[in-house]
Amino acid sequence: MASGRAEQFMTNWTSDVFRDRCVAQIDSALTQSKPRSTSTDPVEKFLAQKSSKELEEFVFSQAKSREDYVSLIAEMLMMLRQHGGKPMVDAEVLAAAPPEVLEAAGIPSDFLNGHTHEDKPETE
Repeated sequence: MASGRAEQFMTNWTSDVFRDRCVAQIDSALTQSKPRSTSTDPVEKFLAQKSSKELEEFVFSQAKSREDYVSLIAEMLMMLRQHGGKPMVDAEVLAAAPPEVLEAAGIPSDFLNGHTHEDKPETE
């Protein structure tokens, strides 16, 4: 029985066993990184407002293959671990950047409209 579950885990990315393992990894990364729902960073806010199961379901709905799924899960885990509770976008740095630099980075020129220094969450 255990060998059947292991085989299912290794071969079928749509199986509950495989997906539950990914949910557990996301849950662990969320617990360690503690993203804030009050962040001005839309990515951090999105990650903070979703459960690990909801995040996995989002990734699963976007994936077209096992490779897509694994890659998207890995990217999410890396992002969570890399930022570990720190703001993902520093509003002060963006505010000081020239408009042409923001454009080159693909950041809309009105991204910071309405975001003041006071809106920026405090770092720990």
